[in-house]
Amino acid sequence: MIAIATRPAGHAGLEETWTTPRGWRGTLSSVDHKTIGLRYLVTSIFFLVVGGVEALIMRSQLAQSGEHLVSAGAYNELFSMHGVTMIFLYAAPVLSGFSNYLWPLMLGSRDMAYPRLNALSYWTYLVAGIFLYTSLPLGAMPNAGWFDYVPLAAREFNPGLNIDFYAITLLLLAVSTTVGSINFITTLFKTRAPGMSLNRMPIIVWGTLTASVSNLFALPALSAAAIMLYLDRRVGTHFFDAAAGGHPLLWQHLFWMFGHPWVYIVVLPAMGIVSDALPTFCRRPLVGYTFVALATVVTAMLGFGVWLHNMFATGIPPIALAFFGAASIFITIPSAVAVFSWLATLWDGRPWYPAPMKFMLGFIALFVIGGVSGVMTAAVPFDWQLTDSYFVVAHLHYVLVGINVFPVIAGVYYWFPKFTGRLMDERLGTWNFWTLFVGANIVFFPMHIVGMLGMPRRIYTYPAGLGWDAYNLLETIGAFLFAAGIVLFLVNVWRSRSRGVEAGPNPWDAGTLEWATPSPPPAYNFAVLPTIGSRHPLWEDRLGEGSARSSITNGPVLAHGRETFATSPLDAEPVAVMRMPEDSYAPFLLAASIGLVAYGLLFSLAWLAAAGVGAAAACVVAWLWPDEATAFAGMTTTPFGTLPLGASGRRSVGWWGMLGVVATEASFFVYLLFSYFYLGSLSTNPWPSEVPGFGLPLVNTVILLASSVAVWWGERGIRAGDSRRLRIGVALGLGLGAIFLALQGVEYERETISGTKDAYGSLFYTITGFHGAHVLVGLLMLGVVLRRAFLGHFDARRREAVSNAALYWHFVDAVWLAVFTSLYVSPFVR
Repeated sequence: MIAIATRPAGHAGLEETWTTPRGWRGTLSSVDHKTIGLRYLVTSIFFLVVGGVEALIMRSQLAQSGEHLVSAGAYNELFSMHGVTMIFLYAAPVLSGFSNYLWPLMLGSRDMAYPRLNALSYWTYLVAGIFLYTSLPLGAMPNAGWFDYVPLAAREFNPGLNIDFYAITLLLLAVSTTVGSINFITTLFKTRAPGMSLNRMPIIVWGTLTASVSNLFALPALSAAAIMLYLDRRVGTHFFDAAAGGHPLLWQHLFWMFGHPWVYIVVLPAMGIVSDALPTFCRRPLVGYTFVALATVVTAMLGFGVWLHNMFATGIPPIALAFFGAASIFITIPSAVAVFSWLATLWDGRPWYPAPMKFMLGFIALFVIGGVSGVMTAAVPFDWQLTDSYFVVAHLHYVLVGINVFPVIAGVYYWFPKFTGRLMDERLGTWNFWTLFVGANIVFFPMHIVGMLGMPRRIYTYPAGLGWDAYNLLETIGAFLFAAGIVLFLVNVWRSRSRGVEAGPNPWDAGTLEWATPSPPPAYNFAVLPTIGSRHPLWEDRLGEGSARSSITNGPVLAHGRETFATSPLDAEPVAVMRMPEDSYAPFLLAASIGLVAYGLLFSLAWLAAAGVGAAAACVVAWLWPDEATAFAGMTTTPFGTLPLGASGRRSVGWWGMLGVVATEASFFVYLLFSYFYLGSLSTNPWPSEVPGFGLPLVNTVILLASSVAVWWGERGIRAGDSRRLRIGVALGLGLGAIFLALQGVEYERETISGTKDAYGSLFYTITGFHGAHVLVGLLMLGVVLRRAFLGHFDARRREAVSNAALYWHFVDAVWLAVFTSLYVSPFVR
């Protein structure tokens, strides 16, 4: 077995370089992935408790017929807040906590690819949670469910701030989740330890990677829907107004284009926890690793093709019902691959059953029950019979509690020694498991029965004599038993932090790389950066996996500042030495500025929103302005040859991050254009209601394409070391882009189309307006690049910012071609 790495003599500088100062300054400025991961875990579990309290109040209201513990309005707010809290503030963020803490340790790196972006993700998540719960003292909590269907959520039927809180919170969380997802993707492809090829990664890494990619393509649908809802409520647009050419089902399509992939986003990393921890307690590697990794990816891909599974009762054509019903059944196959892999690992191993193992076995049982009920609702006739009944509530909670909560608690028990250096209490853990497992089945299984007896979901009371009373009382008892289990878990965590048995570096004798560090790990993670030779670095000798061997205690130190390797995407071959940013207040201040914008939008305070935008812009410029720690500094000698300090183009982490931004923003425009063609296909009125002018947009198209050519020419120049050509090309692109925006303003002045007359006008100005906003962002990027070019910041090797700005500008131009074709050309070819 490979020895655990310790800090060698002479490496004292690593501690000084990587450690965050104590006190409030360190609290607000830390970018340490371990600190951020623990913050995510603590905050999300706090929201789990808050959402649980809301659930207990609802269950008390439903414990018997004719109960009046809360009013109908209060109940609507409770179940809406419960759903939003559990889905958005607990289920995904808690998995981000595990991944933030564990990824660099599992991948053999010193931090995430974007430490400051990591901090921004957490602070924005916290701002979103605080923003949502300020609705409580204002008496305006969201009250139309976590799904927020229109027209119930429209201003006509819901005139208060309730739904505005909901819509803006979703946008804040979209920012947090998107930047976090880009960080995870880039970290995986660019910062793995040398030798850690894709087929040597832990399954939790596959799960989080797949969820992160899904986020980039699914979240924009929710963001587009939330923006449309806010505009309908505050500006008077008509996206969901059937009388003006909109349609309420547009909300459902956009919401479930996000919502069904989101189910897999919140379960795949949790399944990864089990896939990585279960083999430790079975004393053998996971059976069928390759098939489980492929099944993880396939599940997420199929998740994008089953959104109508949630809309079978909305009058969908039979051909669509058949297709999506079949897809909903087919998606169970990759999930079954994972289940049989776990069972085979148990069968072929020598299992032992500490507390984490008990929770994993409980998870498998609940996973199967929830999966079977999901397959049942994939059958269209069965779904028609039980849609919007408590049967669906039972399925949803078996999935979210069984496939999320149980693996999360198993993960806390399993990695608690890594977090704290101490083991959790086993006896209390056993009581904890049985209380939660029995409680979960008592509260959720009877919901299947009461649903088939006809009890609809979302009702706050019911009359006696319907046969529901005994089941609801049993469910309420189970809810309180489950809550007692959560309390036992929290007590165990609290006691074990200070009084738990000292664990040592690897108390479970696990085989993955995170256990090769002391527990808890030092600020710099690894005293020397490891080189990986197999899938189980700490089990290599006993398994005899090939001839290669990992090196944990001997290797490069990289102690000249905050440094780690940048590696190739597939085989993790070192291509550069990355210089990581220092701690910074910028992420905290940027998140706070975004919060100001949110409150300005909520209360229609233009000055507050403008102040927030200005503060955010200042934070971004300060954040991105280069410093000595991150500038290219020549070449350095490593055991892997002479490598550059810093990188440009596809070798740089910045290029991968910008690629993620382009992917998710392109998806946003795809959903906007989908809305345009969807409403056009349903409209009984002429579409478009007024044909927009063609000449000026055509001129603008030529101008924008010319700007892209100019920027490309300038970028090619700096690649050859010609800084003068760079300045000319960027200046031309900047000028042409400014002309484009000016002419778009002229077009708006001339157009007779109204954004508040009908859905067509609303979409016309929303799509072109958001594209104009992206042009403005691109101009700001080009302006910063031009300023830095005159300061001499760029040469043939130092050009990362140029490449990123050019990539974004070409994306803006490509989007305009799609917008121009859809809005200006398509009316003439119908």
